[in-house]
Amino acid sequence: MKRLPIVISVVVLALIVVGAGALMLVDANHFRPQIQNTLSQALGREVTLGKLHVSLWSGALDADDIRIGDDPAFGAQPFVTAQSLELGVRLWPLLVHRELRITSLTLDHPGVRLAQNGKGDWNFATLGGSGATAPAPASSSQPLAFSVDQLRIKDGRIDLTRAVGGTRSYQQVQLSADHVGMGAAFPFSTSAAIAGGGTLQLDGTLGPWNPANALLTPVDAHLVMHRLDLVRAGLMSAGAGVGGVLDIDTHIHADKGVLQSKGRIDASGLKLMAAGAPSPRLLRIDYQASYDLRSGRGQIKPAAIGMGTTHVAVGGSFDNRPKVMQLDLRINGNRLPVDDMESLLPVFGVVLPENSRLSGGSMSMDLHAHGPLDALLINGPVSVDDSRLVGFSLGAKLGGALALAGIKTPKDTVIRHAQATLDITPSGIRADALRADVAELGNVAGQVSMATDGRLDGRMLVKLDQGITAGVQSGQALGSLLSNSGAGRLLGSVIGGTTAQGIGVRISGTASAPAFKLDPTAVTGLLKAGVAGAKKTDSKTPAPDSSKRKQDVLNDLLRNALGPKKKH
Repeated sequence: MKRLPIVISVVVLALIVVGAGALMLVDANHFRPQIQNTLSQALGREVTLGKLHVSLWSGALDADDIRIGDDPAFGAQPFVTAQSLELGVRLWPLLVHRELRITSLTLDHPGVRLAQNGKGDWNFATLGGSGATAPAPASSSQPLAFSVDQLRIKDGRIDLTRAVGGTRSYQQVQLSADHVGMGAAFPFSTSAAIAGGGTLQLDGTLGPWNPANALLTPVDAHLVMHRLDLVRAGLMSAGAGVGGVLDIDTHIHADKGVLQSKGRIDASGLKLMAAGAPSPRLLRIDYQASYDLRSGRGQIKPAAIGMGTTHVAVGGSFDNRPKVMQLDLRINGNRLPVDDMESLLPVFGVVLPENSRLSGGSMSMDLHAHGPLDALLINGPVSVDDSRLVGFSLGAKLGGALALAGIKTPKDTVIRHAQATLDITPSGIRADALRADVAELGNVAGQVSMATDGRLDGRMLVKLDQGITAGVQSGQALGSLLSNSGAGRLLGSVIGGTTAQGIGVRISGTASAPAFKLDPTAVTGLLKAGVAGAKKTDSKTPAPDSSKRKQDVLNDLLRNALGPKKKH
């Protein structure tokens, strides 16, 4: 009995030696035509293998290199090349009957070329069908049905070239698929590195294979992408001054040429306008979309862009055929909290004055966004209610005339209501039909534009509240120096006249440091209206030189409102 383990060990060792010896006697290249024909018929492409040899340790057949031809309509370049191919085989049929039964395929460092022609067709669409030619099997070889237990790709590279130009590369591609066959769905898992440092992970099932058009093969999978840089991945132009980084987690399902996806996108540093700035907060987009794989067009069902607990509704269509995806979207929101919406403003190029911020109140919008993803055109009405621009006083910026009249302005701009029609383009922003009701100041109306470098150019009309001008009109707010003089009452009439006529203001500077100056032409017109009021109010006061008095007040107004500030 003590000798039994020794005997068993000797027998096992002998079998190993015999098996190894038998493998060494097998001429692996004898099976090369059979393997080539089998793979060629299964793939519908010509497959060429290098020299084959037997691996004693793994019991597999190794090919020095492999080339899979492309659809002839796409040229003579190979569809796939690989440094080596390992074929797992069943040893017993190989040793005893010289029959080749492939159980696994492993491609090492393969390169895959995916290409689209001018008609929108892809070179992989005919894979597995009869669209591409493959050599007929030799009469001495009987090709086996293509079905393997395992398919593996190690450290591959995929180069994707679209008809509109430009190539996107995916490297470090790893693929694992089991029970691979053409007639049934099989599970797979794949990962890759995306240009710009991102990663991709896709897990699910694929099949049954559609031999008429591989693009229509059903897929059901979970897609996760991390750190997708929109510019470095080629989804936005590098010179457009826009960008962002996305994390995507979505479920995809494709059937009959329509791909449905539902999930979320987390966008960090998103910037859609060159004049703007990256969003300071993470934006979450919960979306659902459908995409026609043949036409290259899709629909975005009502989605939501979230900032904290606030969501903006987004919906519309997209076209993936151009080099940069084209969008046609509606962006809607009704009475959304300003505190949450403020982080979305720089994404669309809206810049607030330096050291200021919006606080409280609500914002509403109805915008239309269309054009390339990196050069969107956005237009539509926007309104703000019951908000405060903290750290910026519009009244103080108007300066001289109000200070001369003794009108005190608050340190912040309190907005009862503001509205404008925005026209946002890659060259800047224009706000038309601008109207605002500012507490402790009055009503503002006009238009202003901002260039990509932040420069402002605009005009507005400021109509002071009656409550502010009531005391000023009689000269009471001017202090003891002017309160009893004709000039005080005259200036009071000028300021009082602004209740109905308004003060013309020119806007310049930059968005972060705006400048406001009285428009002399407008002031002259208002002065005439104010003088008439002064004469009526003080009809008993003699006015020997009315034109001189008008000129003196005008000079005082312009000196304080438009003149350089003295440094103390």
